[in-house]
Amino acid sequence: MTKWYQLSGNDNDTAVSTKVALARNLSGHAFTINLSSEEKDCIAREVMDVLNEQLPDKFFATPMGDLDKDVAISLAERNLVSPEFVSFAEGRHFISTPDESLSLMVCEEDHLKIQAMLPGLELSRAYELADRLDSLLDEHLLFSFDKKLGYLTQCPANIGTAMRASVMLQLPALRIRGRIQTLASNISRLGLHLTGAYGEGENPVGSLYSLSNPVTLGISEDAALSNLKSLSESIIDQEREARKELMENLRFQDMLWRSCGTLKSARVMSFNEFMEAVSVVKIGIASGDIHVPMDRVNELIFTLQPATMNAESGMPLDRQVRDVKRAERIREAFADA
Repeated sequence: MTKWYQLSGNDNDTAVSTKVALARNLSGHAFTINLSSEEKDCIAREVMDVLNEQLPDKFFATPMGDLDKDVAISLAERNLVSPEFVSFAEGRHFISTPDESLSLMVCEEDHLKIQAMLPGLELSRAYELADRLDSLLDEHLLFSFDKKLGYLTQCPANIGTAMRASVMLQLPALRIRGRIQTLASNISRLGLHLTGAYGEGENPVGSLYSLSNPVTLGISEDAALSNLKSLSESIIDQEREARKELMENLRFQDMLWRSCGTLKSARVMSFNEFMEAVSVVKIGIASGDIHVPMDRVNELIFTLQPATMNAESGMPLDRQVRDVKRAERIREAFADA
């Protein structure tokens, strides 16, 4: 089954993925923090009963406690669940379509977190997917909602739309040019957050950043998505301009081709080494100087992570064995670069 991250999306030279998540709680049940494991299991059954009746064979459910450790961590690596959801599995379930574009975390912070994930910059489409599933479940399960406050959530900071939308952006040129800190500060003043996707601070792994909306009360879903899309497009334009500047710099050209050579020839490579090299090489791919499909590169960001490789192999791999296998797959992808 092809996964969502193996497909191509809009502006995928910079926008790696889009995620829209809706937090929901079922009326008639206490908040998750007050539920027993049996009550949590009951909520998962209620949800699956609706999905099996209304959308037969479209979703599958897995108790988190039944998952192999690497399979569970792989879900977190691919941004399908939170690390906390993996660390305490009792009473929690993961429900997903086979391609993982639509999924639900059952009894994380709230009863349900409905999630839609797509490649590239696809906020409207991702929201449509999540909203359709939200409406279907609400019709049959009845979510907790207040006419003044909106959707009621365990954390007061999430009431209102209870929607968190985010775009994962790869911004190597802006990082190399030293513009991220100023950009993040300006974005904060506009009510959005720009944070490292893999590692906090000014230098996250592979120059991957998450742009998201922290405000859910007093703003509609449409307004929040419009603001996020507009700012995402502005950042993408800035990144592309910064790339043009770098491509005229001889020292950067040397860095680019050295990084490309590493990807084409390395026999052992850690995930962090890959991410740093590929973030630079994507600038050359975007300029047309290096010939590797951009969607193939973005796919590797998800599939070459440690636990995901272990899960794919069906066994825990020794770190060096994994680094060797990773290098083999990278060389294959960049053979014609």
